[in-house]
Amino acid sequence: MKANFRRRDGFALVELLTVLIIIAVLVAIAVPVYNSTQQTARDNVDEANVRILNSATLQWVLADENNDPRDYETGTLKTELADYLSGWPDSPNEKDYELNASGMWEVK
Repeated sequence: MKANFRRRDGFALVELLTVLIIIAVLVAIAVPVYNSTQQTARDNVDEANVRILNSATLQWVLADENNDPRDYETGTLKTELADYLSGWPDSPNEKDYELNASGMWEVK
């Protein structure tokens, strides 16, 4: 008896559509996770920049006991801290760093 096998070239349309649907589902899951991870990273950079600014302010205060950050406006204190920073940090979230009432930096 002779077996009658058909030779299949390529993939069936259903197989291709199944693969495309699986890829689309994976992309739909991955894109929001990726975007949220990027935002978390930008927020972490802002927190690190605030710590750097607070550290530079503390060094400035320790250099001269008459220095008090609460006596300065944000813009004026930026120039005072220039010697303690290699450059003013930029916020990846396009926000500003400002002094609060207690003389500590925060993201606005």
